[in-house]
Amino acid sequence: MKEIKFNCRTFLNHRDQVVVRVRWNKKRSEVGFSIGLHADPSKWNADSQRPVRGSTHVIGQKRIPSRVINDRIDEFLAAINESFVEFGLKDVMPGPDELRELVNEKVGRVEDLEEEPQVKPLKEIFDDFLASGKKERDWTSAVHYKYEQVWKHLTQCDPTVSLETLDKDKMLELKDWYVKNNYKNRTITKQFRFLKSFLRWMKANGYPVHESAIDCQIHLTVTKKNVTFLTFKELMQFYHYKFAPEHKYLDKARDMFCFMAFTSLRYSDLAQLKRANITSRGIELYTKKTSTPITIPIIDYAREIMDKYSTFQSSDGSLFPVPSSQKLNDYIKIAAEQAGIDREVVNTYFIGTKRYDEVHKFYEIIGCHDGRRTFVCCSLAFGIPPAVVMSCTGHKDYQSMKPYIEVGNDTQKLELGKWNGKDTKVDIITALEDLDADKLELVYDFVKSIAS
Repeated sequence: MKEIKFNCRTFLNHRDQVVVRVRWNKKRSEVGFSIGLHADPSKWNADSQRPVRGSTHVIGQKRIPSRVINDRIDEFLAAINESFVEFGLKDVMPGPDELRELVNEKVGRVEDLEEEPQVKPLKEIFDDFLASGKKERDWTSAVHYKYEQVWKHLTQCDPTVSLETLDKDKMLELKDWYVKNNYKNRTITKQFRFLKSFLRWMKANGYPVHESAIDCQIHLTVTKKNVTFLTFKELMQFYHYKFAPEHKYLDKARDMFCFMAFTSLRYSDLAQLKRANITSRGIELYTKKTSTPITIPIIDYAREIMDKYSTFQSSDGSLFPVPSSQKLNDYIKIAAEQAGIDREVVNTYFIGTKRYDEVHKFYEIIGCHDGRRTFVCCSLAFGIPPAVVMSCTGHKDYQSMKPYIEVGNDTQKLELGKWNGKDTKVDIITALEDLDADKLELVYDFVKSIAS
């Protein structure tokens, strides 16, 4: 006798039909049976895979007691079990059509009873999800890539994962896989947000999703995001540093970083910046990441960099000779090291329950996006209102600005200069940064007294 291992699951499909799905042959074969009855989703227990005990299901003009539905489910489960026993006695591994035929015969299914169509494999459903995101929500290639990473991680955790097995236990197994492979808790939490958005999409589109997977909480300690940026003093130190003539590539990398710090541009916007984007109002463009229209006034430091590259010519009208993001990040690190941007930065994070504290010199971790952060943090520190800063950066809400606002609050009280300040104002700001907390408080009290 051949023992055939199989498993069954009962659920409601997108038309609220009660379906019994059976999988066997190492989950390679699958058949779904509609039992011929409907149920009220609000009276269905997904965990027990049964209608709520004692409930009555009103479908159209019909009133169906839960016991009737349970009896029909039991009938199908018994027929499935008997069918596998018979195939086992014959030492035969059945195919989907063979099992369907025998089970239907045992339950006395009439020919006109609607058969439950086969649900797509999970990978095909995921591909449909990606296609809908691109078509309906205008996903960029970057967003598309993030979701592809979610699928990659899920299948690395379990190559045989399916719609049926993607439940709470699988979610917890995935969390353990991330921890085992040294993913930081912040990354794990972000990946689970992406995965759950896929699960919610499936549910909205009628697929039988485990509610336990959607409701699963992973409870990981996530530290506050460390906002890295240059202080105004460091930015000026970097901006005025003189590189050796043979290191022109470092001089250019520094200029590109500082231009981003003076304008809030992302690398993607800097790379596509054209002379046509420069108007009497400043820099006018649609951001590449969010397609948000922004206008950024050009401060004196940024204009000095533009003047420096005024003779640069390109076939597409680009304003600057911008290298690839990878090269620019590499060159900025080297340039920052030479310029003495060596303040120590502590990065604290968790992997699972284990805490890690990493100490880096700033030049080791600096990158293109620190330019944009520097613009935001320095602007807020100068007392420029968040709403004005947001109009330059394209941030749409205060929640996204919150990490920067918290950093800027430490020095925001002293509005002694704006971006265009030179000489005296620079000296004032530099001197203020060198004061300790007690002396800063005295200065603040003095300025407050004369202002009133």
